[in-house]
Amino acid sequence: MRLVARLGELFSVDSGSGANAWHGDFVAKRDPNGIALVATFTRGGRVVARPSLVLAEGEPSFIEIGVGGSGSLTVLNGGPSPMAANSVGLATGQPGSGAAPARPAPVPAETVAASRGPAAPLAPAPTVDPWEGDRVEPWSRIRKLTADHMVMSRRVSPHVNTIFEIDYTRIVQIRARRKQEYAERGVNLTYLAFITKVVADNLRKHPVLNSAVSGESTLFRRDINIGIAVALDWGLIVPVIKRADELSLLGVARAINDLGERARTKKLSPDEVQKGTFTITNPGVFGSAIGTPIINQPQAAILCVGSIEKQPAVITVDGADMIAVRTKGLLSLAFDHRIVDGADADRFMADVKQGLQDFPESGA
Repeated sequence: MRLVARLGELFSVDSGSGANAWHGDFVAKRDPNGIALVATFTRGGRVVARPSLVLAEGEPSFIEIGVGGSGSLTVLNGGPSPMAANSVGLATGQPGSGAAPARPAPVPAETVAASRGPAAPLAPAPTVDPWEGDRVEPWSRIRKLTADHMVMSRRVSPHVNTIFEIDYTRIVQIRARRKQEYAERGVNLTYLAFITKVVADNLRKHPVLNSAVSGESTLFRRDINIGIAVALDWGLIVPVIKRADELSLLGVARAINDLGERARTKKLSPDEVQKGTFTITNPGVFGSAIGTPIINQPQAAILCVGSIEKQPAVITVDGADMIAVRTKGLLSLAFDHRIVDGADADRFMADVKQGLQDFPESGA
């Protein structure tokens, strides 16, 4: 008989047992009625039931799961879990011996096939009672997907942020000279186009920023596909510019205009929001000085563009310092510290800064 875990059921864990639990390990608990519940340990000291996995009687009581970039689950191995027995007696129903856990033996292929299921949902958020006069608005599908994806990303990746100040004065001058020419070709030449072009060129020089975590390996992407986050009245969507490093500034600007417009009119095809390798978000258009965004899994990093404004700055002319008006803004990079070291991130950002401040006239 095959038994299915119950949705969202929680079980307390004896955190004082001294058990050496592995974060993310999956175990099974049989209640007095013989119902099997597949669950995972979390750092919060509890076990959360996962309803999409099944455990047949006689199958291993411990299952280790790998979470893919899309949230899919893959059974890696299984077997009796000393960790489970030691912490809550899930495998045997008896208190553990306190011995350090050992990694389980590989699970048979037939058990892997039987145990695999669709992506497991996150633990449900606690409900809050509405007060008199409050309005309750159920989440749309895109809001639910976004919420789950953001929570998953914060859980999976150790986020680190680095922030650089950029002098856009040269970009301002180039835009002033070329904006009308671009407009005559039906393209709006924005700051975001320059930033996207420079980022695409530098991702080829810094491939770890264009990579993904795959198990215990780093997957370096061949293509540079940059997602541009678009805020809509009904949610957030990230259309993708495929092979952005192969495009000219005009091509990048045209792609941003086209994808943004079709995102707002809900005319994007499924392929146009898939296979991104790096994301850029631009809250600066709303006046935000800078933000620290959440990585768009399974990517390794996301760039945030802050507001771009005129500011007084100290510049050096012929060896003398003076105050001048410059156009400046901040860029922040959130990166996955599992595979991107701080030095790698800062070298990438330094090259992006230089590329923007020294953007060649011929590149426009």
